[in-house]
Amino acid sequence: MNAVIKSFLIIIFLGIISCGPAPKESNSKKVEDSYKPVHSAEQITEDLEFAFYKKEPILIENIFAEWQKTVTPNTVEFINQNDTIAAIFEVFNSFYKPNDIHRLGIWEFDNNLNSNCKYILVQNKILYSILNSNKINKIDWIKSRKSLLSNFRPPLTSEGINILYQTDEYEESFINFLGYASLRTIEEKGKFQGILDETQTKYELLKGYIPVHIGQKENFWHFETYPYVNRILFNKSITKAKIDFSVGSQFGMTILQKKGRNWVIIESKNESHLNGNIR
Repeated sequence: MNAVIKSFLIIIFLGIISCGPAPKESNSKKVEDSYKPVHSAEQITEDLEFAFYKKEPILIENIFAEWQKTVTPNTVEFINQNDTIAAIFEVFNSFYKPNDIHRLGIWEFDNNLNSNCKYILVQNKILYSILNSNKINKIDWIKSRKSLLSNFRPPLTSEGINILYQTDEYEESFINFLGYASLRTIEEKGKFQGILDETQTKYELLKGYIPVHIGQKENFWHFETYPYVNRILFNKSITKAKIDFSVGSQFGMTILQKKGRNWVIIESKNESHLNGNIR
């Protein structure tokens, strides 16, 4: 899902007045995230530009290595600040296996959207809701209470994977580095129509490190590794979860159920094609 859709969802959903009381938490406590940016977006952009024009691969390598070193997972205290936040991390960890997206359904581009990248880049915001019913399929999204978890950096358990966590300053720096796509630009056979050759070269350079895609109709870049979680819906007792997600321009839906201490996928499928619309 591209940046326009992400921003639109956040603005619309958070603008809706929540209905009903907030869910009670057995261990509710507010824990602030400990992350403080080491580098500004301007500094990162300058480093990217310098490395690009110097044509020295080690300089680009150093930027990504510094990113991985300085942006680390959330603390145990942050993750366990209440039952709902803990459940979000647990569900995401069970769901998010970007090297094996076939377990979630059948996709138009298979895993080519993520292939040949040195790093997996994880989204840093999760939209979630606690439903008023224990039946996860009976969803009243308008009346449900919506919340946004920011600074989301889950400690993933997969071995042998280089993980990066998205932050506002890194996202801004890469947009500045690439520039905004020209109007009605589309990605077609690896070539961009109406974009300068320099942008194309920068795009190809970054693709070796993280996924870089452009919206089919919108003019913004998408950097996070698919699948991208659009929202997580929990039933009232937080024993079932429904994840609405995207893989490129396609939508998917996964239902998980808590069994003991683990969350297990009980259903997952490709639901529809985006076709430029927001559901």
